Amino acid sequence: MEIQITQDLVQKKSITPNDAGCLHYIEDFLTQRGFINETLTFGRVKNLWSVKRNNGPLLVFLGHVDVVPTGPENEWEHDPFSGYDDGTFINGRGTGDMKGGIACFMSALSRIDVDSLNYSIGFLITADEEGPSKDGTVKVVEELLQRNEKIDFCLIGEPSTLETVGDNIRIGRRGSINIELEVLGKQGHAAYPARVDNPIHKVVPFLDKLLKEVWDEGNEHFPPTSLQLTNITAGVGAHNVTPNNLYLKFNLRFSTQISGEAIQEKVENFLKSEGIKHKVSFDINAEPFYSEPKLFTDVVCQSIEDVQGFKTTLSCSGGTSDGRFISKTGCEIVELGPKFETIHKIDEKIEKVELERLTDIYHQILLNLNEETNS
Repeated sequence: MEIQITQDLVQKKSITPNDAGCLHYIEDFLTQRGFINETLTFGRVKNLWSVKRNNGPLLVFLGHVDVVPTGPENEWEHDPFSGYDDGTFINGRGTGDMKGGIACFMSALSRIDVDSLNYSIGFLITADEEGPSKDGTVKVVEELLQRNEKIDFCLIGEPSTLETVGDNIRIGRRGSINIELEVLGKQGHAAYPARVDNPIHKVVPFLDKLLKEVWDEGNEHFPPTSLQLTNITAGVGAHNVTPNNLYLKFNLRFSTQISGEAIQEKVENFLKSEGIKHKVSFDINAEPFYSEPKLFTDVVCQSIEDVQGFKTTLSCSGGTSDGRFISKTGCEIVELGPKFETIHKIDEKIEKVELERLTDIYHQILLNLNEETNS
């Protein structure tokens, strides 16, 4: 079932923020299993909130149906929205990120009698994760908090696997800060250095400090904060003219060992110490979050071992996810999904056996959690 659902979802051209009928497809599936569905629309974005109420705690599966653009479609081996089955892989945009994960949880759910569970199950599915993330999960969580909805556990189907399904799960994510810098100079003839103020020359010692800085050492679960320069432009295109301005963009992915505000302060101090005339803007577009491993993490770890026969690794690596929004409910969060090797790339695909194993693990989680909530 997981393979067919993956193909069905991939065939819907849900480039962010368009759900392209994916939410209605999932809603129909859940309605047949006694879930109460609600479409929460904010701006142009539709979100699905669906719950099957039983006694006991509430487990929410969190996911998104929107996908990034394909890039040049003629460079794909198969139509990116075909869901083509080549015998080994299901091909198409969103197979790994993250329609495959949604399909596996839906398939796992079909294997059990949801009425007999000792806990409730909810679905929070958005079409605004790959875009600005302003009208998706963040707004749904705000609405649920206003309703005093208590979420106990959250399973996120984002890609997490390194090599073998379940070998890595995430219990947190790093924060992200985008910085845009304009270094102000004075344009002029390259032959008269005394009459110019070259912003390229001025930015070099600043960059040296920036790239040598050890922001933090990370901790048991978080890697150290890292910085990447992503764009630099200057000049008019001539060899004999110095630029008037230089534009620089860079991004830091930061751990819980440092705050976005502390990073901002350091950058501003570097600029000041070098005497650089500048304009700078900071956008903390994601705060880091950490979910302390408790009962649900133990259940997930045991389920992976039951199905795969090995112990998983807990980490807080990777990019951002909507876990940062639902963490505000205080629930215990685990991210467990397929490999991320081909996500966002041309020829994104997922192994059929990977879908099958992930479904088995999700099914085991549902069973094991039922035992834990019965004790």
